[in-house]
Amino acid sequence: MKICFFLHFYQPYNQQDDILIRIVNECYLPLTRGLLNTPKAKAVVNINASLSRLLVEKGYSEVIDNLKELHKQGKIEFSGSSVYHAFLPLMPESEISRQIDSNIEINKKIFGDLFEPRGFFSPEMAVSDIVLKMAKETGHDWMVCPSVSYRGEKFETDKLYIDQNTKLKLLFRNKRVSSIILSSVCRDVEDFVKETQDIINVDKYWLCVMDAETFGHHRIGHEKFLFEIMQDARFEPTLASKIIDGLGDVEEVRIRPSTWSNEEQDFWLDKEKTQSTDAKSFILWKDPENPIHALQWELTDLAIEYLANYDNKSSEDYVKARELLDVALSSDQYWWASAKPWWSLEMVEVGAYQLKSVIGTLGTGTKTMVKADEIYRKILDKAFEWQRDGIIRKRHLDNSGTYLKQTFKRRTPPDWFNLMILELEYEMILSAQRRDFEKAIKWRDALLKIQLETDIYDVLHVVDELWSAKHLPNLKAFVEFEWDELSDFVKPYLIDREGNTLTKEAFEIWKKEAKSSTKQS
Repeated sequence: MKICFFLHFYQPYNQQDDILIRIVNECYLPLTRGLLNTPKAKAVVNINASLSRLLVEKGYSEVIDNLKELHKQGKIEFSGSSVYHAFLPLMPESEISRQIDSNIEINKKIFGDLFEPRGFFSPEMAVSDIVLKMAKETGHDWMVCPSVSYRGEKFETDKLYIDQNTKLKLLFRNKRVSSIILSSVCRDVEDFVKETQDIINVDKYWLCVMDAETFGHHRIGHEKFLFEIMQDARFEPTLASKIIDGLGDVEEVRIRPSTWSNEEQDFWLDKEKTQSTDAKSFILWKDPENPIHALQWELTDLAIEYLANYDNKSSEDYVKARELLDVALSSDQYWWASAKPWWSLEMVEVGAYQLKSVIGTLGTGTKTMVKADEIYRKILDKAFEWQRDGIIRKRHLDNSGTYLKQTFKRRTPPDWFNLMILELEYEMILSAQRRDFEKAIKWRDALLKIQLETDIYDVLHVVDELWSAKHLPNLKAFVEFEWDELSDFVKPYLIDREGNTLTKEAFEIWKKEAKSSTKQS
């Protein structure tokens, strides 16, 4: 089974030293060292030049040296991107081009001629017609896209898709397999194979795109799982360019504007597939109902326009302001202002201050500077108001997914409820056998929450989490079990058709009626 790992390395250029050193030691060093020591290792590496430069400036040159050596050994290929992780679909063409070209220029200074990216990665995997156009115009040959950007039912892995406007080659991410790996629901290759048994060797390849920080920083020790997959005889790690070169049938398509966080339902109004909409594609970065976003983009547009119209573009102040704007266009400030449910007052303030400083560098007494300062203060006033008035808390709860909704026991048919209980017990046992005791405790506690009906307070329901990464059901239908097959541990969690604790007598009656119903049908 061909599998292509696409690893996105990124930290903001102003990342705090204590956080950066932790990420370097938890992730970047173990990951790059491990790839060097894994004979079959292959991966695409996207490293934003802001991080490349930061690693050099802070003395973490081993990470850069390891990536160079990996490239020399043919184990990795680089992709292009936006230098400071700007959210490209919402930027004017001139800024997109500058971000992409600067990314190539800086990374070439650091990696030399090794940095010749054929492929392109848009931050947040955010795609749109304008992004594809600019990726092509800046010299890229192919681009990775979220699966939901494909407008058909399901993309086929034996076809080469090409954007009909730019002729840019497109590779679509396998969201399911990517989620299985990055979520750490699977911790070893045998479990991974089991969870993908319905598509392994059916698809021609899997493109798995995820943050590099998943391995070791977000998930402690998770890089070992990555190396295990790469070394397993059932998998053939490969590079994206090799996949493209091996595809024959060509189909021209138009992508749907989207990001890797979008779901299919984001594109349908009222969950009825009668009217398609792209309105929610970029809502985490520009929400028409978010007044802070409106102010952020007003300040962003003001800074971009002011620099574009500035007369003396050869002055030192202009050069400094231009560099400040590059940094200030990072996507982080808009994302942290979404409050869906992510929120950081500090990130909102820093982003607004950076944009204001761009204009301030060119003159503190101008009308534009007065306006920029006014918008900056409006952003802070609104942000503090949201915190004082409880709006942030309300938004968090509104987006938590389960809070104050019906409990799983009350919103699920009894036979399906019981099967999910058995699935959780099954996962608990598997985790314990693998000595993954933290995960075993998690599944056990989930059973207790569901029984006590306190599962509504979790941000992500445990069954939803299980479903997102597992090919369920693993087990046979509930009524196909025999009473003696059910463990004494799990029996108290099971319910009869009235919602009461299941007894042997009620279970036997249920089974008989199910068999009778099957015969009649």
